[in-house]
Amino acid sequence: MLTQGFRADLQGLRAIAILLVVLTHANFPILPGGFIGVDVFFVLSGYLISSLLLREFQETGTIQLARFYARRLKRLLPSLLVVILSITLITPLLLSYHEVMQQTGSDIYAAIWSSNLYFAFREKIYFSAPETQDLFLHTWSLSVEEQFYLCWPLLLILFLPVLKKYLVKTQQHLSAALILMGMMSLLSFILLAYWTTTQPLWAFYLMPSRIWQFALGALVFIWLENKKTWLNTAWSGFIGLILIIGSALFLHQEMLYPGYWVLFPSIGAALIIASHPPSKYLSVNRLLSHPTLVWIGDRSYAWYLWHWPILILGFSLGMKNSISQTIALILISLLMSMLSYRLVELPFWKGRWSQLSNPLLSILLAILAMVFVITGILKYKQVFSVDENNQFVQIVAASRADIPAIYASGCDTWYQSAEVYPCMISGQEGASKTLVFIGDSIGAQWVSLLPKLFAAPEWRTIVLTKSSCPIVDEPIFYARIGEEYKICSEWRNAVLESLPSFHPTLVIIGSSIDYDFSQEQWIKGTQRILSRLTAVANNTIVLTGTPALSFNGPGCLMKWYTSLLEGTAETHEVCREALTVTKSAFVADALKQATQNIPTAGFLNLNDLVCPHQLCSALTEDGIIVFRDNQHLTNSFALSQYKAVAERLEKLGIDTSLQH
Repeated sequence: MLTQGFRADLQGLRAIAILLVVLTHANFPILPGGFIGVDVFFVLSGYLISSLLLREFQETGTIQLARFYARRLKRLLPSLLVVILSITLITPLLLSYHEVMQQTGSDIYAAIWSSNLYFAFREKIYFSAPETQDLFLHTWSLSVEEQFYLCWPLLLILFLPVLKKYLVKTQQHLSAALILMGMMSLLSFILLAYWTTTQPLWAFYLMPSRIWQFALGALVFIWLENKKTWLNTAWSGFIGLILIIGSALFLHQEMLYPGYWVLFPSIGAALIIASHPPSKYLSVNRLLSHPTLVWIGDRSYAWYLWHWPILILGFSLGMKNSISQTIALILISLLMSMLSYRLVELPFWKGRWSQLSNPLLSILLAILAMVFVITGILKYKQVFSVDENNQFVQIVAASRADIPAIYASGCDTWYQSAEVYPCMISGQEGASKTLVFIGDSIGAQWVSLLPKLFAAPEWRTIVLTKSSCPIVDEPIFYARIGEEYKICSEWRNAVLESLPSFHPTLVIIGSSIDYDFSQEQWIKGTQRILSRLTAVANNTIVLTGTPALSFNGPGCLMKWYTSLLEGTAETHEVCREALTVTKSAFVADALKQATQNIPTAGFLNLNDLVCPHQLCSALTEDGIIVFRDNQHLTNSFALSQYKAVAERLEKLGIDTSLQH
């Protein structure tokens, strides 16, 4: 007889998983690795779904696919579609049209459980909105689970009879299942290890590299059935809980994840599932069976659906500057999950809407619901489109692509290559003086000024740039590719080695402030660079990075303009905020210290031009758009600062082409 019965402790384990996920997504620093809650869900799903399928296969010799798929659809689809529709309806009322387009790009994919494919394969454009701003980013894990639900019963039907007949030589389906799950786990984990180093996005988002976690849950079920006993000590449960909580405390997004680190939370979940059932002695199972945790676990699916879009919408509206605002957003998401669970999930799961007896009809209705939602989303977005012929709208839209010409010229290969591609943006080979600029995209936002400041024919200007690569001699982990940014280090070293061939008169280096370096790393790492630069250049200038906004500049302007037309905003309320973040000052101070004892090095800080009087604005008083996103300056704004930058360079003893 196969294991049956409701296990309250597993609902408690769900509660732990969702709490970790929610708190991490809410940016609570104490749990940097709470994203591992998703891995716990995967192992749990593998255990629970495999127990249902193997039970049916053991008893009947087959699996009724239509009935299984219909149950999954009725259980999961209604709540998902309600959340997608609700968020899609409300988002245009809170954000500008362009922000809506950027932050809901995955909505139609989420509605058919394929958003993981969208995030894994969509074109990665550096200057587009960050992936973390997509309101349905969290549905990638639901897509992985649904793809597992689609494939898993088919694999059992196809391979279990063959294994049982030719390899196991027994009537026990579980023995054949043990071989199948073991093979699937091994192959999937090998694929995970390979993709983690070659295609980190695939390793994270795609089902084949995650199927071993579901198979691990299935292996736990098979082990329990074959052994006919639970682990005979409660300590295994505590070990499992320590692995999960420890992973949440000590893992973080800058590690190579999933990689081998994912074993810790996955094995932790497996140990808890396999541990001794509740008894009179203290055990993890008893702790997890607490009514409060069970209550949260029952609503974990609904809470998972609601928490992310509510947090991101709140953050987009500026609600991220205090713990009280964050807690308020969490409570709102919990309230919505309670309503969703009671009014939508339960009726289709266990209530009157679950009684539809024809599985094929249930599947057909589910497909029609998906089509209806996708069609409705596309139509609704058209209703909220803006007048593209409006002059202000065109100016704001164009500001998003207001970037230096170097990117169209192929000067920046980003993380794809460590090859050095020098771009001569002005002057000729025979010029008497050479300016070399080296920097990341934040430093490079000023390069269009250089041909005006150091004019031909006397000067030639060469640009060497790599986005997200600091000109600081320190290794960095690049979260966007999920691993250490070795291409950056190799490129930076190659640039420094090639520098003597340019015979530079002046070198300017510039980097973003948004790198997680200590003060000592900023100082020592910059000094190591300067020691090599000053050996080949007459003068070197260190340009500090500019501050960032807490909102998207063009998006805020579009929203402000829409409100202005509706009469709900004043003309002076133009997307500005006080510069309260101290990181820009921290980095500027470190870079200034790095140059102090080097006679040929100077320090240039232009941040007061970007945020005069400590006030950052998306639009200047002269009507120039300052930011093309939340951190990069528009090329138009940079060019408008020509005279001010020239005067500051001359104060540093650098002759420019400024006409007095």
